[in-house]
Amino acid sequence: MKIYKSLILLLCILLAACASPRHIPLYTQAIADAPDEPRLSVQYLGVGGHILRYNNTTLLTAPSLSNPHLLRLGPLMPIGTDKARVDRYLPDVSDAEMILVGHAHYDHLMDVPYIMEKHAPEAHVYGSLTMKHAIQPAVSEQRIHALNELMGTADTPGSWIYSRSGRIRIMPLRSAHAPHFMGITLMQGQYSAARQTLPWHAFGWKEGQTMAYLIDFLSADSRQPVFRIFYQDSASQAPAGLVPPLGDGKSIDIAILCAASFAQIKNYPESVMHNTQAGHFIIGHWEDFFANDLSKPQRFVRAIDQDEFMRRFRLALPHNSSWALPGLFSVQYFNHQGFIAQ
Repeated sequence: MKIYKSLILLLCILLAACASPRHIPLYTQAIADAPDEPRLSVQYLGVGGHILRYNNTTLLTAPSLSNPHLLRLGPLMPIGTDKARVDRYLPDVSDAEMILVGHAHYDHLMDVPYIMEKHAPEAHVYGSLTMKHAIQPAVSEQRIHALNELMGTADTPGSWIYSRSGRIRIMPLRSAHAPHFMGITLMQGQYSAARQTLPWHAFGWKEGQTMAYLIDFLSADSRQPVFRIFYQDSASQAPAGLVPPLGDGKSIDIAILCAASFAQIKNYPESVMHNTQAGHFIIGHWEDFFANDLSKPQRFVRAIDQDEFMRRFRLALPHNSSWALPGLFSVQYFNHQGFIAQ
C-alpha cells in the first residue's frame, strides 16, 4: 500500500505544471569577478548545495549534482551517483573541511560518498545517525559524525562542533522536513544500524532526523565568530528549525532558506525570516532539479507557486536586509558590512 501511494504521488508531481523561468530574478555573478580582498563567498550548487569559503577555510553543504529523472525515483528503480556529471560540474573543493547534510534523502546525500573520495579527501561529514548508517559502507566511520545528541531547539542552544583547523564551528538544530505533496512526506524513516551497501533506489535514502545548522567562521587570532550563517535544506514547520537565543551578541549575517514545499506548511518562510533577522537571505533549493541540464537556465521547482513564494518572501524581508535567488554556480561575496553587490 505504501509503495502504491508513493507511485501515485510521484505521478501527481510529474503531472504538476512547472513554473516558467520567464521572471525569475536570478543573481548570476561568476566566480571570476571575485573581489581582490579576502571575503566570505557563497557559491550555489543547486538543491541544498553551497560552497562557503572564508580566509582559506571551506565548508560544503549537501552537494547534489547527479539529479536523476523523476521517473527514476520509484521505490524499486535503481539510481546512483553520476560520477562524470559530478566531475564535470563540481568546483574545486579539495580544501573542504566539513560537509553538512540536513537530512538523508538521495538529493542531499547520494553524491556525498563519491565527493568525499574523489573531490574532498580531507573533509568530514556531519548529520544524523541515519545519514551515518546510510553511507558507512563507502566512507570511513572516522569521517562521519552523527549529531542527534548535540542538537539545539528553538528554546535551547545545542553544542558547538569545531572543524579540525578550529576555524569553523557548527551548531545542529532540530528541524523537520515539509511534506512533498498533499501533506505526504516521502522517504521517511531511519536506520538504526549501518547498512552493508549504499542504498540503490530513492526510497532507500531515508530521511532520518532533519537538522538545520548555525555555521560560524572564526577569526584566526581570537577564534571569535566573524560571519554567522543559518542553513537549512528543507522547509520546516515552526518551531522546528528555529534558532534559540544564544546570548553572545552575534547576529546572523546570512540565512539560507528552502523554497521547495514551502506551501505544505504554515508560516514559511516567514517564521525563519522573523526568527533569524538575517542581514542577507539566500533562497536555496528553488530549481526544478529532476534531470536538469546544469549548463542551462533553470525552471522553478514544479508544483510550487513561484509568485506566491516571492510575494510572501518580500513581505517578510526585514527592512535593512538584502537577498538573492542565486543562479547555478553563481557566487555571492560578503564583507563585514554585508552583501557586496558587484
